[in-house]
Amino acid sequence: MTSSGTATCTTDTPSPEGNWQPDNLARITTTLQALVDQRPTPAPVAIFDFDNTCIFRDIGQATFRFQIQHLRYRIRPEELEVILPQGEGELAGRSLATIRSMLVQAYRELWPMIESGQQAQAKQLPVYALFATLLHWCTDMARKDALFGPRYVLPFMGKLLAGFTIAEVRQLAVEVVEQVGNEPLSVEHFSVEAPAPIGCIEANSPTGLHLYPEMRDLMERLAEVGVERYVISASTEWLVAGAAPLLGFPIDAAHIFGIRAPLAAGERLTIDDADAYPATYRQGKTEVIRRFISGTPVLVAGDADTDYEMLTLPGVPLRLLINRQQSGIISSLYPQPDILLQGIDLCRGRFRPSHDSLSA
Repeated sequence: MTSSGTATCTTDTPSPEGNWQPDNLARITTTLQALVDQRPTPAPVAIFDFDNTCIFRDIGQATFRFQIQHLRYRIRPEELEVILPQGEGELAGRSLATIRSMLVQAYRELWPMIESGQQAQAKQLPVYALFATLLHWCTDMARKDALFGPRYVLPFMGKLLAGFTIAEVRQLAVEVVEQVGNEPLSVEHFSVEAPAPIGCIEANSPTGLHLYPEMRDLMERLAEVGVERYVISASTEWLVAGAAPLLGFPIDAAHIFGIRAPLAAGERLTIDDADAYPATYRQGKTEVIRRFISGTPVLVAGDADTDYEMLTLPGVPLRLLINRQQSGIISSLYPQPDILLQGIDLCRGRFRPSHDSLSA
């Protein structure tokens, strides 16, 4: 069902302070010293995206893959049917109704073994390959679809955690980081010949994950000068709360915001949409800042379209943008003089002392 491959890139030897682009490090250092000399009112805060900003890779995406790989689900088949893409149209040329029906039927066949803790045996069933590949493919296609897009997919990936408690989700994040942190930075390929009319489908998923040491060091420097650190992520909030301390980021759990789900008894996640709380995507991130974070933002860090509004907040002296060579609206910020554009090696997932990034 799967195969993977790796690419080789050159790399840069880090200095004792890391592989910062020198001008970026100088501006950060100068600004932080000014904060020590003259405190703004209200108190200064720094706001970070998490996935592909503090870490290389995405904890939400890694958990999505981990759940499929190990069939770690509590969501029931009838709940899965509710949260899958709805409607009678098409997704990437295939009928939505057929996709839903096929995925739910495959999951129904796996569910009795999943529910009884027999995941290893469930994975031996022929239907597992269909479920794994079709769920990867469906989610990937929905993310790219004009009707659904990230605003649908990000909460959907959180809803796949329905039935877990908050504590269990945090522990799941620990398991994910411990597994994927030991994987090569590569791509896992999925393919299956689904029954007609779906036919052959393929999907890819990145492997591996690690922190950017420079970003952890930056948070530590901010803590030393009394700047409160916040994270606003497009991954499920409690996944980030589990992963961040494990990776050594000095940030309080109460300062982590992400995709949320309403809770049932015992703090169990549900498949419902969160009321009166924004999806932490694009404008939703700035709404979180406005509603839940008091203080003067002195640094904002991000990497992708989902961070655009956050990175263009007025009056922020440090705007750090990880250069992932994106082609969306975020790319319009790459040449802006007030942006600290930080290059990375996209193959090795490391900072490099340049504004430019190296592709695989």
